[in-house]
Amino acid sequence: MGVKNIVIKCMGPLYPLLFKTRIKNRKLEKEIQNLTFQVNYLKHHSDIRQLKPATGVLREFQLAEIEYARYILGLLKPYDIEMYLDGGALLGAKRHNGFIPWDDDIDITMARADYNKLIQVLKTDPNFVWIDSSQKTGYFSEYFDKLIRANANKNIGVMTPHCLHIFNGTCLRDAKNVEFFPNDFLKEDVTEEQYLAFRDKVIAFIREPHSWKEIFDFYETNWKESGIYSLEPTSRIVPGLGSWDLTQYGYHGFRHYDDVYPLTTIMFETLEFPCPNKAEELLNRLYSNSWRDYPKDIGIPHTLLDKNTYFKMIGEPLIDYSEF
Repeated sequence: MGVKNIVIKCMGPLYPLLFKTRIKNRKLEKEIQNLTFQVNYLKHHSDIRQLKPATGVLREFQLAEIEYARYILGLLKPYDIEMYLDGGALLGAKRHNGFIPWDDDIDITMARADYNKLIQVLKTDPNFVWIDSSQKTGYFSEYFDKLIRANANKNIGVMTPHCLHIFNGTCLRDAKNVEFFPNDFLKEDVTEEQYLAFRDKVIAFIREPHSWKEIFDFYETNWKESGIYSLEPTSRIVPGLGSWDLTQYGYHGFRHYDDVYPLTTIMFETLEFPCPNKAEELLNRLYSNSWRDYPKDIGIPHTLLDKNTYFKMIGEPLIDYSEF
C-alpha cells in the first residue's frame, strides 16, 4: 500500500474534510480533461460548415438584421455607393451561407471616397437622421441607447472611432444595426515600413484616453498630413482611418486592388450582397488560413454580451440568448 493510501486510511473520515478543496480541484481537472477530449473529438469528426443556424432569440435577431440590411441597402441604391461584405459577415457567407451561427452583426466595407459619400447621404437624405457624435459622453451602450430612444424607429447614422453605425429601433434592446467600415488606397510610392510606422502612431493615439472629437480631429488631420493615402484607386488597399481593423487587429499585409475589384456577389442568408473579387484569398490573409476551422470563441455572441453588460449595469432584465 502506498504512503498516500496509508495516510488516507489512517485519517479516515478526516481526510475529505481537511483536503476538501484539493479533492474538488482534482475532480474538476478530470472533468475538464474529459470535456476537452470530447470537444476535440467532435471538432475532428465534424465539419464546421455543417453547423445548424442559430435558434431562439439569437436567430430572431439575425433575421431582423438581414431584413434591415435589405431595407438600408435599398435606400442607398440610388446613390451608387460601391460597398461589399467584409469581416465576419464575409466569413459567414463563405462558410455558412449566412450568419456565423453565433454572430449578430453585418459588416460592410467601402473605399474612402464612397465612405465620404455615404456620410453626406446620411446627413442630407430625409430617410436618415445624422448624429453629431463628436460630443459623445458616457459608456458606449448607454450613449447608443439614449440616441435610439430619442429617435425611435428612425434610421440614425452614428460615427464612432471604429466604424459607422446605422441603427433603427425604440431602444438598444430591440435596435437593428448595420456597420460600415472605410478602406483607404495607399499611394504607390509609400513603403511598407512607412505605412507600419504611421499605423503604430495611430494605434498609440487610440490607446490613450481621448474624447471622440479629439479622435475624429486626429483622423481628419492625419489622413491629409500623412501623405500616404489616395482618394483615387491604387494597387494597394489598407484598413482605413476610423476602421476597427486598423486599430484592433494585427497587420496582415496589403489588400491588392484585384483582390477586391471588380466586385462580385455572394448570397448571405436570403440577400445577395456585393463581395470582394477574391473573397477566399482575403479571408486567408485576414484569418491566417484558419477561417475554415473552429475558432476559440465559438458560440459567443459578442454584441449581445455587451448589451447584457449594460442592462445589468442599469438594472434591466438580461437578454436570454442561450440556445440550449
